[in-house]
Amino acid sequence: MATPTPPPAPPGSAAPNGHGAPYGHQAPSYGQQPYAQPYPPQAGMPGAQPAHPVQPAQFGVPGPAHPHFGRILLSEWTKIRTVRSTTWTLLVMAAIIIGMAAIVGGSANPNTDPDTTVTLSLIGVMIAQIAAASLGVLTISAEYTTGMIRSTLTAYPRRVSVLAAKAVVFAAIMFVVGLVSCTLAFLLGDAMMASDVAREPTNSDIVRGLVGSAVYLALIGLFSLGIGTMLRHSAGAITTVLGLILLPSMFGGFVPGKLGEAISHYNPMNLLLKMIAGAGDVGGKLEPWPGMLLMAAYAGAALLGGAVLLRSRDV
Repeated sequence: MATPTPPPAPPGSAAPNGHGAPYGHQAPSYGQQPYAQPYPPQAGMPGAQPAHPVQPAQFGVPGPAHPHFGRILLSEWTKIRTVRSTTWTLLVMAAIIIGMAAIVGGSANPNTDPDTTVTLSLIGVMIAQIAAASLGVLTISAEYTTGMIRSTLTAYPRRVSVLAAKAVVFAAIMFVVGLVSCTLAFLLGDAMMASDVAREPTNSDIVRGLVGSAVYLALIGLFSLGIGTMLRHSAGAITTVLGLILLPSMFGGFVPGKLGEAISHYNPMNLLLKMIAGAGDVGGKLEPWPGMLLMAAYAGAALLGGAVLLRSRDV
């Protein structure tokens, strides 16, 4: 009986006699399924194609290395509001402002030349600025202490944008909390003080005192943020800021000549007193609002120095 002849092999398959079979594989014999092609390379193997090819960024659309400034703002807002020191420092600042208004309102004596109620009610701002300055330093120095600054700058390589976002978020929080605290302090003090203890302020006095004090707290915090960025050490930066705030007002009068006069008139504490009490009751040629422009220049200079050092040195 004759042996049946096997059918011809389909094109592209291994020959029945084994010739042309891939290395390491045995050619199929007659009656078996023809040799199947090997599986395509899997993900992670040489020659494999990515499951989701990365599309190049379109022109004008920032990639992961250049996020929108709004994303940086949101990140800084999340960080600053979730840190316990922020909440406690703001509560202490508000308690000082409102508490001092209650103390002064309950203990002030009659005076032949009384100050306005807004001036006496906002005395606590002079002490509360220490809390604002400390929080400004901690906003940046705490990240250096914990090492989080490395993660921040890895996620957002534009260092100046990161510092600008911190400044915007911090200034907004400080201004709002400061304005609310000063308003409550004024309402409390005005209700407690009799007419022979303090005279009624004008509308311009109220606006200048409340808004100006809130602006000052934001600016002194930004000034401290710049110092903290330059020094990168919490204790050293806080000590430096407090020295720059308090020492010129305490010892400026001991410096002879025009230098001592300039130190006494243009230091941060004197600029704050002008906002609270008015230009007529405080020495110096600057009016209250131009004095705040000078305070803004102090804060801008500190932030500029911090930005330059932040870009030029390692973390």
